[in-house]
Amino acid sequence: MQKIFGLYSIIIPAIAMVALPEVLQAQQQAWPDSEEAAFRKRSALLLEYVAYHYPRSRPGFPPGWDGKLADFGKYHYPMFLAQMALQDTSGVRRSYLADRMGFFARQPTFHFNLVGLPRILFLFADHPVVQKHRKDFLQRVWERTDSRNAWTAEGTENHISMSKTSAYLYAQLANHYYPADFPDAAKKMRMMKRWVMDWSKKIFYTGTGEFNSAIYQAYTVNGWLNLYDFALDKDVKNAARAVLDYYATEMALHYVQGMSGGSDLRGQHCTRSLLGTYAYLAWLWYGDSPVPLTTATLDQGRTTNEGIQTVYAALSNYRPPLATVQFAAGKFTQPAWYTGSKPAYLLNQPGYIKQHLYITPAFMLGTGYFPYGGWGSGNNQIVSWKLISRVDSGEGQSAQFVSGIGIQSPDDSRYAGGNKRSPYDQLVQHKNVLVQLTRLPVHAVAQKDTIRRLFTQWQQDWAADFARRFPGDTEKIRNNPIFLNDHDVSTNRSSICITTAGRVHTHLRENVLFVEMEKTLLAIRSVRGDAPSLLQTAQGGDMQYTSVQAPAGQVCGFVVEVAEKKDFSSTEDFVQQVLSRTKLNALQLDTQQRLQYHTLAGDSLLVAYQPNGTFTEPIFDFGYGVYRPMLIPTAPPFRQPSWPAGEGHGRLPRWWINGQPVNLDEEWPVYGGPNLLIAKGLLTLKGGGGKTYTVDYRGKRPKFNKNQ
Repeated sequence: MQKIFGLYSIIIPAIAMVALPEVLQAQQQAWPDSEEAAFRKRSALLLEYVAYHYPRSRPGFPPGWDGKLADFGKYHYPMFLAQMALQDTSGVRRSYLADRMGFFARQPTFHFNLVGLPRILFLFADHPVVQKHRKDFLQRVWERTDSRNAWTAEGTENHISMSKTSAYLYAQLANHYYPADFPDAAKKMRMMKRWVMDWSKKIFYTGTGEFNSAIYQAYTVNGWLNLYDFALDKDVKNAARAVLDYYATEMALHYVQGMSGGSDLRGQHCTRSLLGTYAYLAWLWYGDSPVPLTTATLDQGRTTNEGIQTVYAALSNYRPPLATVQFAAGKFTQPAWYTGSKPAYLLNQPGYIKQHLYITPAFMLGTGYFPYGGWGSGNNQIVSWKLISRVDSGEGQSAQFVSGIGIQSPDDSRYAGGNKRSPYDQLVQHKNVLVQLTRLPVHAVAQKDTIRRLFTQWQQDWAADFARRFPGDTEKIRNNPIFLNDHDVSTNRSSICITTAGRVHTHLRENVLFVEMEKTLLAIRSVRGDAPSLLQTAQGGDMQYTSVQAPAGQVCGFVVEVAEKKDFSSTEDFVQQVLSRTKLNALQLDTQQRLQYHTLAGDSLLVAYQPNGTFTEPIFDFGYGVYRPMLIPTAPPFRQPSWPAGEGHGRLPRWWINGQPVNLDEEWPVYGGPNLLIAKGLLTLKGGGGKTYTVDYRGKRPKFNKNQ
């Protein structure tokens, strides 16, 4: 049956489990029938879960409504979309939906609400309550002029993407239905198209600022999905497709069994499978769940809203390039070593952060090298490195996770989040070997006092300039976004945390802590040669940790070598080879902050901790020095304090591999490695059958090849 909704048509076919809306128009690339069928099955499961099971129903409330949730659009637009897609308008549900639509029209228009409404307004344009309130929705968007307005919205990258992609579509709707009531709608369309074309192209040169975020990836993608599905301007639609292809490629590289591998800038929800939005979106596109999923297990027993955001992708016409599907499934055929780079948060400094990623059939180890200080609120969701170890499907609730946080106390309940950038950690990765160095300076307390005073002044400077940009926006000033991470500077301690998911067996041999996981083996050494502590359970119960300490002014930390279990006849075989073939030399650690390590593969790593240096903090809208709202935020003109330099302020180490220096100052691609290159405006990805997919964004508009 075909049903017309306003400008678009949706075909409602009968498929297994539930009815699922088909694509809005011809797909950009036809998937093989088997891939499309698998995608539709996952979509159907997701929609049924969101419509009927999230959150678990409570007596007295319609399913999916608890009457209390804040951020209304974030939690309820996905449920509404799923319910409408399944065409369930019977009984109380019908009055509930009508009531919800009327309620939507009275909600504030900020990022979470802004991104939900366009899909409703376009897909269900003939719904009587949508027709009744469409103009009300648009007026609400036009009326808002504070920092959360649609046109010059401020915030983190996902907030900006949700707001400004939606702004284009609101202007398109207003220009189509009510040009006399919204005479500036065409002008706003042109303004927002300028942002779309600028931001989408930059990504192909710099990568994203809020890169690889385990928490916010789907929120960012949802706005671009809306643009791809509903923008009538071909340039805008193709720009959205290019951005989506970028994210789909990045996910295909980093995704492992419901988790995001490698470092990321905002990755608090990264410690278990199917915990953040990233995981659900990647699962929808690529499958690969560690456990069979049903409506009873989709949220893995947790009351989480992250999975429901993927409804937008389930109802979208967009499909990732077939090459990304093939790459996601086949990237584990051999060990692969990738380099990458990301910009400062506002995309103004390309290559500011460098990354390494090593992938085998059993695990993914990834590290980011951050020049950031670690003191500010922009750091508090950074995950500097992660090891994700695969499990046999059905055996565990989650893939296994290992990371490190440095001096933050493992006894702190926040430790279980696996995040926070420490001011005193420096990291080095060479393929399957990770070195984590920590050095608390002897004057750390005085240093922290200096930083605290700078933050106090920063708060005042930001508030003064923000008030000039958005007079009357007192709520945000009252909840000043600039705060100091209250790092413990009393103890020079370095820690590594390991998830309690799956099988983990440990034993200490000759001061080396050996860890056996389901598919990987770890050898963990203290860089000082003393014995790491045996694993202890962190507060919260879902993490174990090992730690080492040293007096202030001395380097402590770990060398971690990771191996595939299948490469050894037994765990004891691995132990004996590590003890006989690897070597740690820390004789220069206290005098020159250097250590040398010889790996199982025969490589020599020379690593030097750099105590002296400079740093910055990540900033987005809470820099200062900007007095007017900006369509395209940049830094500069956004500024931050002049931070101190010298001893105790170094952030990046130096290291040599077999005598050759690794230069973080060189130009690295956004992503580069086997079968994948994103650099200088060009994305090249090799899929199956020797075919290559490209997105060429070196001109004003992206171009897509058809060679697959």
